[in-house]
Amino acid sequence: MRTFSTLRRFQRDERGTVGLIFGLSIIPMMGITGAAVDYARASSVRAELQMAADATALALAKDSTKLDAGQAYIRAQAVFDANYGKRFESELMSLTVTRETDRFKVEAKAHVKYSLLPILGLNGTDVAVASTSGWGVNKIEIALVLDNTGSMGWSDKMPELKKALCGNTTCSSTAPTSGFVRQMQDAAVDADQIRVALVPFDTTVRVPASVQASVVAAPVTPGTVSYGGAGYCGTAPVTAQRVSWFRFADRDKDTIGCGVGRITKATWQGCLWDRDQTGNRDTTAVGVTPTSIETLYPAVTCRSNNLARMASLMDVKANGPQLITALAAMQPSGNTNLTIGVSWGMNMLMPGQPMSNAIPAEPNLSRFMILLTDGDNTESRQHGSRAAIDARARLACTEAKAQGITIYSVRVIEGNKSLLQDCSSGPGYYYEVSSAAQIDDVFTAIAGRIGSIRLTN
Repeated sequence: MRTFSTLRRFQRDERGTVGLIFGLSIIPMMGITGAAVDYARASSVRAELQMAADATALALAKDSTKLDAGQAYIRAQAVFDANYGKRFESELMSLTVTRETDRFKVEAKAHVKYSLLPILGLNGTDVAVASTSGWGVNKIEIALVLDNTGSMGWSDKMPELKKALCGNTTCSSTAPTSGFVRQMQDAAVDADQIRVALVPFDTTVRVPASVQASVVAAPVTPGTVSYGGAGYCGTAPVTAQRVSWFRFADRDKDTIGCGVGRITKATWQGCLWDRDQTGNRDTTAVGVTPTSIETLYPAVTCRSNNLARMASLMDVKANGPQLITALAAMQPSGNTNLTIGVSWGMNMLMPGQPMSNAIPAEPNLSRFMILLTDGDNTESRQHGSRAAIDARARLACTEAKAQGITIYSVRVIEGNKSLLQDCSSGPGYYYEVSSAAQIDDVFTAIAGRIGSIRLTN
């Protein structure tokens, strides 16, 4: 009887219900909690993995020109390890680097160990990410506007300038292992990506021999000069010879002055002087109109047959030897006329200008002028006053910058510091050296700055 009563009390007793329910539900509750914790763990690993893959892909794109397939993987492993490491009890399973024509693809997979879900028989999961970083190329055009006046023959300035540009003091090697030209060759990713022009100047500038020969052989178109002003001989209109965008006119002041002995088409050695100041043609990018003789370039007697010839923009990779040969020809001679140097540097970088093969402006095109001098302005076609020539040079520099050209200016020991600072594109674009041996450091720094923009990521 007592046994039956005890059984009925047990059936009615509900005091153990909560404990029983808790005991039965604890396993799924731990599973839910474990899933939340371990899911967060896996998400954190994925985020860390993605960040490391992104950093790796960007680093590879930045160094794309320096890395072959094997080097790319070594570089990728180093960058990835620095950004990832073994976190959240994860284990890197694989890191894959694929190089395509213009991009790197980085793929990474890691195994994440669960901390709570093993009670449900789940020990971990794999997470995988991928990152792609491509690059385009910036096109770069550079005009080297270099003082070749007599004072560049002092204190080893010319030999040190050549060393800075082509690796040795005579530019005797057309395959340099150092110097500005080599740095630009190394920076170029594609053919014709970096192009360099040369403008040596003293009082005048000098066209390439091929241009001179074509002008001498070309037919003459008559014309007249019917106005006066600075840079002319006399006031009466005269007949002039017009060939392409040059003019040979008795009325133009020559480097030897006015009168007997001035240059003719038959005796011309390729030198040009400042254009007319009317309309600021001497300082702007205003083009030549072949039928308008006042827009043409005055052909004059060369101060010295030593003046090196200009060279139009050329691919620094394919035509490096040709550029080196042009640099090797530089010799100190003559007086200083910064205006004509800047004007012709601008001509080289502007499409449609004489002797220019510059490309039209586009989003990925950058234009640079490197202007180097060691002295004050002394003579132009219109002036013998330093202040007057300085004013024209400032106008030319202002116009070049307005045309989107970045100007680096370099003062070698002497020269008008204020003018060169004004000509530059800002305080960070002006350099000066106290000894010729420092020119190399300046060109190395400029080459590094220009070369750093060769890629777009």
